[in-house]
Amino acid sequence: MAKITLKLPKLAVSMQEGTISEWAAASGDSVTVGQHIYTVESEKTSFEVESPFAGILTILAESGDALPVGTPIAEITS
Repeated sequence: MAKITLKLPKLAVSMQEGTISEWAAASGDSVTVGQHIYTVESEKTSFEVESPFAGILTILAESGDALPVGTPIAEITS
């Protein structure tokens, strides 16, 4: 069983923090590679993030919270 930690991505060179505007999947859901799992927003852009792995999603961060780039936001266990 492998566990992968997803971190808040850096969408621009100057980006220091971002906000998860919505989770498209819920904690405990089974996700597939390429499935849209959340949307992250910064000052300048919004980006839909796809799952890089297949497995069970565990959400660590709530939507609406401003978080520093690199903050662990979810785990996928396969």
